[in-house]
Amino acid sequence: MARASLNPACDGLGPGAVDTTSSFTIGAINTTLPNANNTGAPIVVVIAGAYNVIDAYQLGTWAQYKYPLMYPNIQLLNGTAIVSGNASTARPAQAGRVFAGSPPEWAVRVNGSLVPADGAQIYCAVYPPGNQGPPVLAVNGDTDSFSLCQSAFSENVVYYKAAPNHNYDFDSCYPVKLQLNFD
Repeated sequence: MARASLNPACDGLGPGAVDTTSSFTIGAINTTLPNANNTGAPIVVVIAGAYNVIDAYQLGTWAQYKYPLMYPNIQLLNGTAIVSGNASTARPAQAGRVFAGSPPEWAVRVNGSLVPADGAQIYCAVYPPGNQGPPVLAVNGDTDSFSLCQSAFSENVVYYKAAPNHNYDFDSCYPVKLQLNFD
């Protein structure tokens, strides 16, 4: 399961931590209220905005996203979260660093010059003891600090260490685990 040498972001996450996986989907598991199913609310890679020559993508709920998915596939490669999609339309996306109060994001350069494998190496999958159940996503060595919050654009977006005085409704936030669901 785990390689002899893992990305440093996985340090301290136990023997179930891995930094490379096959393709998966993400489900948000509410940690304070009952869930409707055991796979969680579907989370997808959604457009966050366009800034000059960079497009930004983040994680949001499938239920509120109304556009075709550019990046339906997610996997981990040596601690980098790689998003991929239709080769004819999806340009290379690179994972950025994730800071408290911010969402995990991917940058896409309009000319496609970014290399996905060169993204921030801060992601791990953590299997429960004895591999009894699906793994959860960790960022910066932390599996317990994700929340779903209402963004300024009325979409539910995943934030890391949600905090007041950011560009989202902090009072709408609730804690979730990001479960990795493999086909």
